[in-house]
Amino acid sequence: MPVDMKTVIADAFSTMLEYKSVDKITVKALLDECHISRQTFYYHFHDIMDVLEWSFRQVTQRLVEQSLKTEDMRSALQIFISFTVKHYSKIQRLLESQRRKQVEQIMIEAVETYLKELVHHKWPDLAVNLTDMEIVVRYNACGIVGVLESCGGKSNLDQERLILLIERILLGELSEWNGYLPLPSTR
Repeated sequence: MPVDMKTVIADAFSTMLEYKSVDKITVKALLDECHISRQTFYYHFHDIMDVLEWSFRQVTQRLVEQSLKTEDMRSALQIFISFTVKHYSKIQRLLESQRRKQVEQIMIEAVETYLKELVHHKWPDLAVNLTDMEIVVRYNACGIVGVLESCGGKSNLDQERLILLIERILLGELSEWNGYLPLPSTR
C-alpha cells in the first residue's frame, strides 16, 4: 500500500503541535520529523498554514462522515464537541499563535463546512434560499467557534448541556431567553 505523504506530513505536524507553538513549527522541522526532502514537502504543500488547512479539511470530512451515521442532531453534535474538547490543547496552541486570525478563519470555515454537510444530508428538503442559508450557517459557525474557544478547555465543562444548547439554537428552538436570563419587568 503506497504511503500517503500528505497524511504523513499532517500527522507529524499534529504531533509537533502537542509540544510546540505553531509559530515554532517550521518547514525544516517538519522535514526532519518526517525524514523527507524539501522538494517532497513543497510538492504536497505550499507552507505550514497549507498543512494546517488541509488537516482541518480532513478532520472535518471525518467528523461529517461519522455525524451522518447518527440518528439525530444531538448525536452528531456529540461527535463534534467531543472531538473539539479532546483536542482543545492543540486548538489553544493554534489560537495563541501570531496567526490567530488565520487559525480562527480556518476553524470557522471548518465548522461552516460541517454544518452545511449536516443540513444538506439530514434535511435535503429544507426550503431556504441559498443567501439566507449562507448567512445563517456563517452566524452559527462563528458562534460555535467562539463558544468552543471560550469554554472548550474548562475542566468543569458540561458537554451535554453545551450540546443541548447548541442543538436548540441550530434547530431554532432557543429563540427566547426565558429561563436563561431574567426577563425585564413589564411596569
